Amino acid sequence: MAAGKKPRLTAKLRRAPTQYEPKARLAAGGMAEVWRGDAVFEDGGRHPVAIKRVLPELAAQPVYRSMFEDEARLGMMLMHENIVRVYDARHVGGTFIMIMELVDGTSLKDLLERAHSRQAAMPAATALYVTLELAKALQYAHTAKDPEGQALGIIHRDVSPHNLLLSRRGHVKLADFGLADASVHETQLGDGMLGGKLGYLAPEIIRQEPTTHQVDLFALGIVLWEMLCGRRLFVGDDDAGTVQAVARCEVPPARAYNKGVTDDVERFLRDVLASHTEERVLTAASAVARLEAILHDLDRDVGPRDVGLLVGLHLASQARAKAPEPPAALAELLAAELAMFAEAAAEDGAAPLGATPLDPDSFLSGS
Repeated sequence: MAAGKKPRLTAKLRRAPTQYEPKARLAAGGMAEVWRGDAVFEDGGRHPVAIKRVLPELAAQPVYRSMFEDEARLGMMLMHENIVRVYDARHVGGTFIMIMELVDGTSLKDLLERAHSRQAAMPAATALYVTLELAKALQYAHTAKDPEGQALGIIHRDVSPHNLLLSRRGHVKLADFGLADASVHETQLGDGMLGGKLGYLAPEIIRQEPTTHQVDLFALGIVLWEMLCGRRLFVGDDDAGTVQAVARCEVPPARAYNKGVTDDVERFLRDVLASHTEERVLTAASAVARLEAILHDLDRDVGPRDVGLLVGLHLASQARAKAPEPPAALAELLAAELAMFAEAAAEDGAAPLGATPLDPDSFLSGS
């Protein structure tokens, strides 16, 4: 989001707050963890949600707290079928939680890791379709406006297989806009800190040049190349080696690893993975148009069914241990804090973000 006026934190809800019950932890990282849970409404109705819980030690730091709040603001303003919805956000017991759409499926990262372990690549048409859906998400985000009609100036900055979710029903959804407002915070975060996954950075970030929407398009190109080739594009023996690989920007022809790659696909990869921005695809809209044309010329009926089939096969093959139950302390903390939320809001600022209360009807029918 560009620096300037931001949507304010709302002072209160129009009705009693919804309760959230964590059920099982889905993922954990250095900044937050994500839980599968339920939204419980006053009438007793329930709906599955994802609960993102920021680590308390980070939520206590003003810089990171502001970043998380900005992520929630953006998430609640972005409403697109290819972007994970954010329904609610709250300060709870010294931390910060976001209530998000639960995508029943897997991340592209997990899908590709399984493929890489078998030295396999995704079918070319399916990879192109996934990339097209990602490009549509970026086109929407890059041109999004706030309720007053002002351009948000969003750059995702962290496009990667980690943040691309694929559902059993074949939906493709971009998640985690946590770095999308990095332009506001970059001086506070300190010199030399690189946001995003190192292997998906654009060369101009390494060169410390100004960043534009094209950094997201470069990352899109990496994701497509890796889906087609069944291996990582930019990776070194350590972080420094990965950064050097990005800076060199040497991109082998995808056809060397996947005979199904056409000349048009190679040209698109060349243009979207150009080291210098003046030679790179300029906008997500242009990427959408080119990908649609490539898929049309393939004369291959590809869509959600193909993605859903891959996701289903992947999930069926996994021998997953039962996810741990939420720690009693966390469950009790959430229940107690959220029950007290309405009374405490005026005193401690523990107000949700967004202009409207969460409503059961606002949830998508499924993912």
